[in-house]
Amino acid sequence: MLQQLISSRRLLKAQLLQFLGLPETSKENKETLIPQILTLLETDAAEKERFLETFKSELAVEPVELEELLGCTQTERKRWIKEGKLPVLEYRYFRQSGTNLQYPVHDRRFVLSLSQAGIQQWREEHQARIKQNRHTGSQAAAKSRKENQRARQDFVSAWDRIQTEWLQKSSPEISAALQLAYWTVWASRWAKENQLKRERALKHAELYSRRKEEWYERKNQAVEFLSKTPCATLSFYRPEYPDKITLRLCDEHCEMMWDLSCFDKWEFLSYNKSSVLNCPDCLYREEEDYYSLYYLQIKTERVPEFSFSFHTPYPIGKQFWPSPKSLPKLEHVEEDGLFRFGRPLLEQEKIIHREKDVLANFERALAGAKGCLPVWGL
Repeated sequence: MLQQLISSRRLLKAQLLQFLGLPETSKENKETLIPQILTLLETDAAEKERFLETFKSELAVEPVELEELLGCTQTERKRWIKEGKLPVLEYRYFRQSGTNLQYPVHDRRFVLSLSQAGIQQWREEHQARIKQNRHTGSQAAAKSRKENQRARQDFVSAWDRIQTEWLQKSSPEISAALQLAYWTVWASRWAKENQLKRERALKHAELYSRRKEEWYERKNQAVEFLSKTPCATLSFYRPEYPDKITLRLCDEHCEMMWDLSCFDKWEFLSYNKSSVLNCPDCLYREEEDYYSLYYLQIKTERVPEFSFSFHTPYPIGKQFWPSPKSLPKLEHVEEDGLFRFGRPLLEQEKIIHREKDVLANFERALAGAKGCLPVWGL
């Protein structure tokens, strides 16, 4: 084996001469030096150790050979390196697809010192860790499930108390409106959650998109109904820039914009609006109050500690609500867009207000509220 290694590795004649203590001017060729070295290594353990130490880098074991010598897989090799069981002598580099990639090599003395019994013990230790991790994970999951179930049970108890309080302080009809308002809040948040999932999704994007639309449809149905109850106050919020403007310049106007060194198409429009508006190939469209919002508040003096509010984009709300001119104007300072866009669910909220539970409670609350139509005169 050593003969093959010495012959195949890039051990120069000068290196072999130096190891044997021969002058560099020696006339012997490399082929005659190898038998001398092999004889020396076979008869003198100290010289063999010196040889392996001197040429440890040249004789280092690379990944493919290591896997063959140990009878292991690539995954096992990488795991043992990570665990420190296979010390790395050094890292070497090769170039692939224009990128420098590295790979580890190992001291041959250490690799040859390993026994199959020791390697089998590594494997058994790994399997024992897997078994222990699964057991620990199973215990943690069971504990988490119990805690989550307890949290949901605690919420159900608290929710029953809240409904009882609403009935005692108001009436079945007001309680029904408050219940629907409560679950509409969570419908809105699940719509937002599915929207975020849709944006991050690598798979199931269509599923999240469909769920988002379904939740927003439920929310819109509920707020339209809630706006007609005695607990409702409807107003209108118009931001500083409420209109949506769509602008697409034709090729000729794009060239003009570049020639004039305009910062962007909007700067170009500010100086050439008449030309753009009269151009049949340019697109200019204004959608009035596109970014404005209807603002619905559900509140009653009988239960002053509870109130619910919802915003609905003007393009949606105008389908079932009156003109903004007939509504009070709402003054509001936005905080990080929360007023206009709501917020996603917190992790603990996802546990207590699971999507399927919110759906069941929402549908129950909507049916209950609709049962009060005759009382409200709707």
